[in-house]
Amino acid sequence: MMTLEQLGVLQRSQLETWMAVTDEAVSGVNRLIGLNLQAIKAGLGETEHCLHEAVGAQDAGEWWNAQARYLQPAGERVSGYTRNFVEIGVETQNGIARALQRHGDEVRRQWGFVAENFVDAAPPGAEAAVNFFKASVGLEVAAAEAAEEAGASRILMPSDVGALDTTTR
Repeated sequence: MMTLEQLGVLQRSQLETWMAVTDEAVSGVNRLIGLNLQAIKAGLGETEHCLHEAVGAQDAGEWWNAQARYLQPAGERVSGYTRNFVEIGVETQNGIARALQRHGDEVRRQWGFVAENFVDAAPPGAEAAVNFFKASVGLEVAAAEAAEEAGASRILMPSDVGALDTTTR
C-alpha cells in the first residue's frame, strides 16, 4: 500500500510541475499585457497627433496628407506588434515545454513507485485489476514521453520568429 510519505512526495512533484508551468504561463501573459499597454499608449499618442494635424488642415489636400503620414507608421507598428506577440508566444511555449521536461521525469518516477506499491498490496485474485493498472500506467508514461519528444522537436527559437512573420511580405 502507498504510504503517506510516498503520497506526499507524489503530490509535491505534481504540484511543482503545475507551479512551474503556471509560472511560465503567467509570465507570458504579463509580457502580453505589457505589450498591449505599450501599443495602446503609442497608438493613442500618434492618433492624437494625427487628429490635431487633420483638424488644422486648411483644405482637403492637407487633410489627406495628414492621414497618409499616419498610415505608414501605423502599418509598421502593427508589424512590430505582431512580431513581438509571436515572439512572446514562442518563448512562453518553450518555457512551458522546458518546465514539463524538467519535472516530467520525477512525476513518472513517482507514478512508478505508486504502481509498484499497488501491485505489491493487491490481494490474491486481483490479477486482472493489477494488469489493467500496469497497462494504464505504461500507456500514461508512453504518452507523456511521446508528448515530451514532440514538444522538444517543436521548440522554436526567438530568432525563428522572423521567418513566421508574413505581415511584411
